[in-house]
Amino acid sequence: MCNEERSNSLRTLLLTLSFLFQMISLVAGITIPIYANCLGATPLIVGIIGATGGILYSFMPVVSGFLSDKFGRRIFVSLSAPLYSISCLLYLLTGNPYTFIPIKALESFSIALFWPSIEALLVENSGINVEEVLQKFNLSWGTAAMIGPAIGGNLISALGVKTTLLISSLLSIALFPIIIMKIGRLRGEEAFRPRYSISWFGWGWFLSILTAVLSTFLLSFAAGIIYNIFPAYAFNLGIPAYEIGLMILLVGLFRLLAFLEAYRLKSRIGETKIFLAGSLLMALASTIMAPSRTTLFFSISLSIFGFSIGLLYAASIAIFLKKGRGGEGQAAGLFECLLGIGYFLGPLLGGLAAEFSSEAPYVLILILTVSISIFHIFHRSTKV
Repeated sequence: MCNEERSNSLRTLLLTLSFLFQMISLVAGITIPIYANCLGATPLIVGIIGATGGILYSFMPVVSGFLSDKFGRRIFVSLSAPLYSISCLLYLLTGNPYTFIPIKALESFSIALFWPSIEALLVENSGINVEEVLQKFNLSWGTAAMIGPAIGGNLISALGVKTTLLISSLLSIALFPIIIMKIGRLRGEEAFRPRYSISWFGWGWFLSILTAVLSTFLLSFAAGIIYNIFPAYAFNLGIPAYEIGLMILLVGLFRLLAFLEAYRLKSRIGETKIFLAGSLLMALASTIMAPSRTTLFFSISLSIFGFSIGLLYAASIAIFLKKGRGGEGQAAGLFECLLGIGYFLGPLLGGLAAEFSSEAPYVLILILTVSISIFHIFHRSTKV
């Protein structure tokens, strides 16, 4: 197999794995807060469960990314599937929501092994077409993110939370032999050669990196609340699980639409305005979300959330990985760590705020979004 054919085969495999892993993790992801709520967990405990995953993810991806630069990607991708499967099984074996906290840490650890190596492999095999490959990557996991919660919600309604977690566990472990056989067969040594120097640190890129850092934190903070706090909140309002799944599907659908248009839009209006547009749309979404009580208004808000998250994600990951050539694992790991910080603080602060008012988590998103939008407006005339 020639180098070009091998690279194309590897990219196809990596995009397929991205789709499958993301779908499985979100089928389980929508199940866990609902399961914890059914076991009697308060909003604060639900938030702490989500935050536990976030705090581990706030540092572990950069560690796994650095180590994958040194030792190769295959071992980290391979370990992620069985570890995720084990975490799903452990949720099944407990009837106490407090024990979800250490299990969530294991789940997050497995995810932290997977994404930096996958992203680094894709960029290493992209040549000069980084944004083209990233668009395909975003569409791959974004499609899975769109359908995963809907599948999870319908499985919960039809089969119950325990069966849904069992299915997630079985599907996850099924990825292990595929990773072992296919990545081992298709990989080229050039994709696994150690690389250490990241060239994008420096004052010349400071404003661009700061913009990406703030936007990455914002989108993950909002997503952490939506995926960890909102399902139990909507369930307590009497909205059935299948409707919650369909509403979360809208986040994925409109994020997918944003992925299709983000890089094209960036070429027309510029990087800074993409970030500003994403922030302002998120402010609108949180304004609608806070007073809402019905499926219709939740759906409108979540659709806008999805599009804004998609714009911010696509622009941010492009900055990190394009300017991190030479140390792709570390650059991808740093991006994922910033996502983890938001996933940690979003559920934690959102769960704490929900103890006082059910609308408070979405007010928190609004406050953060307005603050970051002011930063983008202040720098809107600066070319980054």
